[in-house]
Amino acid sequence: MRLRSGERQTTAAEDLRTGALDRQRIGDMLNLDATTTAAIVAHQASTGRLFGEAAIELGIVTADQVQRAVEEQQGFSVLEAGDPRIDPLVVSAFDPDDSLAMSIRALRAMVTGAKRPDGTAVKSIAMLGLDSGAETAVLAANLAVAFAQTGYLTLLVDADLTNPQHHSLFRLGNRAGLTTLLSNASRAEAVAQQSAIKRLSVVTSGPAVPNASELLDRRRLAAGLEPMLDDYDLVLVDAGDASEGAVSAALGLDASILIIRRDVTETRVLSRLVDQMETGGLTILGTILVD
Repeated sequence: MRLRSGERQTTAAEDLRTGALDRQRIGDMLNLDATTTAAIVAHQASTGRLFGEAAIELGIVTADQVQRAVEEQQGFSVLEAGDPRIDPLVVSAFDPDDSLAMSIRALRAMVTGAKRPDGTAVKSIAMLGLDSGAETAVLAANLAVAFAQTGYLTLLVDADLTNPQHHSLFRLGNRAGLTTLLSNASRAEAVAQQSAIKRLSVVTSGPAVPNASELLDRRRLAAGLEPMLDDYDLVLVDAGDASEGAVSAALGLDASILIIRRDVTETRVLSRLVDQMETGGLTILGTILVD
């Protein structure tokens, strides 16, 4: 999957080269004793290397260990490759230097700069796809992780009741979720589950119900999530395929992001959808083109 993005992101490796990693912090993070630290400092003095680079050259730590320390210093919650608690498709959880993860951070920057008509920050966003298949869920999952990694208390909601994905992507149970919230007038915190990523909670789709489209009608989702807006910095809703039901799920939220497929999505279909969203008062922050 590829996204168009022109915004350059700083990587952990670049932080290492530019000296962003503090000597005391890396020593503490890697449990280096005083003798080992002194040896690294001596090598650093004789070579002009940064502390992390000197430690790598001496064979005391690996580049991967230093990168993890950088990520921890920056507040990133990054998992080891192969961690079974999150699907590998959520690459932002494992590798901040992956090309998709960097594109997702550019998308995050766009969202954080967006404002509501009253000038306040956007706090609830729907992601809707046209011909995007599972990519909408994957992008929503990665964006939610990216926000949590930067310190946002983030709530990801799986409102794609036809093809739910997030209980699988985040390896969570699905006995209770969005359908529970909307059917029983429960509060979102009762069904929100903590993911393996710090500061990221997920409301899965919940058990299948026969009246799924009705549950998402008349801005019921926005009303159900409204009490949570004071508890989270960002609520991100995966509304799935942009059918009429998906648009209904998005209405009442602050803004939306569209995901369309290159050379597949028809202009007339996209135009009709945009008109429908604008008629419903839904602000469109931007469009993501996937291959």
